[in-house]
Amino acid sequence: PLMKRFGYRSAFAGGVEATSSMGSQIMPPMMGAVAFIMAETINVQFIEIAKAAMIPAVLYFCSVFWMVHLEAKRANLSGLPKDQ
Repeated sequence: PLMKRFGYRSAFAGGVEATSSMGSQIMPPMMGAVAFIMAETINVQFIEIAKAAMIPAVLYFCSVFWMVHLEAKRANLSGLPKDQ
């Protein structure tokens, strides 16, 4: 709702929400059950898998941020007033 109030299209705001929620599956330490299965299968500590997943997770969220920024520039959005 805040993105829509800010001026983003509804479809874009929903896409950002879904994309951000999906990113939690790759973001350490909440990587879902896959990290624990990987640790057990390849006999590596969980912390090592979490460290290895940190770089792609940060890149993922940086790319989401960049796309939201580019959409704001394209739509000429400048921000909410201070009273809101």
